[in-house]
Amino acid sequence: MMRLLIIASLLLAASRLAVAQFPVEVQPGTRVRVWIPEPARQEEGPYRRQLLRGTVESVDGGTLRLRIPGSANSLAIPRASVRRLDVSRGVDRGASMIERAAGGAIGGAITFALMNDPRRRGGPHYKRDWRAAGVGASWGAGIGAVVGLIFPHESWRRVIH
Repeated sequence: MMRLLIIASLLLAASRLAVAQFPVEVQPGTRVRVWIPEPARQEEGPYRRQLLRGTVESVDGGTLRLRIPGSANSLAIPRASVRRLDVSRGVDRGASMIERAAGGAIGGAITFALMNDPRRRGGPHYKRDWRAAGVGASWGAGIGAVVGLIFPHESWRRVIH
């Protein structure tokens, strides 16, 4: 019985140590996005969380040292304070273009279908709403693709939930 108690306490201690560590993906030089607690609710941003973006300077056991652009020194963040941590996958123009094109197609289809009036005399009008939705999807996808190509966004992968 005593052995079982000792083994159970060692397993519990080992699992607590594993939780206190950062994942392998968090290495020096990696760009990360970290959510840490905020005592008061702010108007913008996530509820009671502060969002930081920066480059990992070092990972010492349970502490993350983060270099934030525009700051003089690095910021030390204990693992226990991290609510969520994402690792950057970089900026991908192709993925950005596809995502924005899909969103533009959906938005354009809905907008054109709602604005269509077959009895209208001037301007574009279609006999069926689905025709208007198809034209709107085409325009929306084209505009979304151009916007995604010109203004690509950074994609992230969550490593700490």
